[in-house]
Amino acid sequence: MLTQFAVERLEEQLDKYDEWADRFEDLPLYFMTFHGQQNIRTVIDTMQHAVYVYDICHVVIDNLQFMMGHEQLSTDRIAAQDYIVGAFRKFATDSSCHVTLVIHPRKEDDDKELQTASIFGSAKASQEADNVLILQDRKLVTGPGKRYLQVSKNRFDGDVGVFPLEFNKSSLTFSIPPKSKARLKKIKDDNGLVVKKPSSGKKGAVPQNSKTCFQPDSSKPLE
Repeated sequence: MLTQFAVERLEEQLDKYDEWADRFEDLPLYFMTFHGQQNIRTVIDTMQHAVYVYDICHVVIDNLQFMMGHEQLSTDRIAAQDYIVGAFRKFATDSSCHVTLVIHPRKEDDDKELQTASIFGSAKASQEADNVLILQDRKLVTGPGKRYLQVSKNRFDGDVGVFPLEFNKSSLTFSIPPKSKARLKKIKDDNGLVVKKPSSGKKGAVPQNSKTCFQPDSSKPLE
């Protein structure tokens, strides 16, 4: 995380380490000391305490299946997941706190792109969510695979779309590839529909009909 924050390899520039470490300590970032399977009530109580004491406004849970563990194998695992999703939804509403919940998708064929229906469990997770982001990893036989971040649900204004991602090994971060950074403008046609159009003279427009799918690898901290 320190490498990602500094956007450079600090082990190659040790003279800058103390400076970046001090700046990292100043971030309003907190970690829950949980690992592996946890009781949902304990997690919610910890989150409520963090909101009350530290004014936390965004909690990241990475990830749901890991937190659930294997205790539900003998019971209805889907019903248990729905209960946990409902508990997080209630916490977000009651505490006015954003919750990002990472859920691994079902196993799909390599040649198929993920869809919202690929989210593990019932439809409750996508129904309760205000936004659904899908990290798409498309493997290619002829060369390196392509990764996309798809906004497949946006309750705020309905805008959805696809963002190509490129991994930067030196900073361990993902970003939009430089060749894909076309200047896009939103224009309204006669029907009042919003469409995206690249500015004149620019190359590398974002494809309009690309389909991709689901969320967060996100970070694990409380922000």
